[in-house]
Amino acid sequence: MPRLLLFDIDGTLLDTGGAGGASLLDAMEEIFNVRRQDMPPLNLAGATDGGVVRELFTQVGRVMEPEAVQRYMDTYLGHLERRLAHADFPGVLMPGIEILLQTLVADGRADIGLLTGNVRRGAHMKLERFGLHPHFVDGAFGDDAEDRNLLGPVAMQRMSQKTGRQYAATDVIVIGDTPKDIACAHAIGARCLAVGTGHFKADSLRPHSPWLCLEDLSDTASVRDVLLS
Repeated sequence: MPRLLLFDIDGTLLDTGGAGGASLLDAMEEIFNVRRQDMPPLNLAGATDGGVVRELFTQVGRVMEPEAVQRYMDTYLGHLERRLAHADFPGVLMPGIEILLQTLVADGRADIGLLTGNVRRGAHMKLERFGLHPHFVDGAFGDDAEDRNLLGPVAMQRMSQKTGRQYAATDVIVIGDTPKDIACAHAIGARCLAVGTGHFKADSLRPHSPWLCLEDLSDTASVRDVLLS
């Protein structure tokens, strides 16, 4: 069976330097006239955009009506695009990511996809900002489900449709940086390579029983060998 690698984005592939969270609050201020300093801290680690929006709407006492949610998301994405394009954008790629992805794609033994809480448009913007988008065939996104544990089957089905190959859960590896990424992999019977490049360090991820846990992905040759073995 072919190998399927599903990458998280924020904290795993890249760090937007707070642009994502700031854009969510930009949209709150613009639409609901709520000052960001009056809002509780955002808990974004491993969250889906849909889940974050639900929490924000609850905090300001608004109903999740489809039109209101769509307006909010459009506003958020507009601010995200602006922040990503800013001359002082502070975002960075995580160590080893660019070379690792190039190596995996060139090797050809695994299909490369996404499993992220970002809505598709937001994911595309972030990846394009760093030139990573062409490495990924497809995947599952935050607008597919609010519950991250429901995204694995979506990613597998979508990748199968694009590649024409079927994947066994035992041949799927989720690469992520939070306990929710690990739980998402477990939910479909897949393995998780947890990486301590986000909010959670490796020592705090290991108790959640990932298949493998690394401080980062900078040793690209070793990581490639592990992912393809």
